[in-house]
Amino acid sequence: MARQTKIRRVCVNPNSRIFIPQEGRGFIDMSLEELEAIRLCDMEELGQDEAAQRMGVSRGTFQRILYSARKTTATALCNSLVILIRGGNYENPESDCPCPYACTTCPQEK
Repeated sequence: MARQTKIRRVCVNPNSRIFIPQEGRGFIDMSLEELEAIRLCDMEELGQDEAAQRMGVSRGTFQRILYSARKTTATALCNSLVILIRGGNYENPESDCPCPYACTTCPQEK
């Protein structure tokens, strides 16, 4: 029997959930936790250990999410695909951000 998937913490809800190239030839899905992994590692410049802790997952799980996100991004860029950000197994705080971290893009800090 497979283990139940752990809920991932996503601190930032994106303003846009679709990105369209000038000449889109199709689409590819990206989950919100994949977007969060890219945001934490590539935009916030955190190490994988700290990013995994912020998302509430193990480092191995975080690494798999990050690699999947980077593959999705590369596939979309190289093949002129529309990126649809949707779905995933995550929790997103609606009001006060419960995480003790000061993300540079945290909506609670603005």
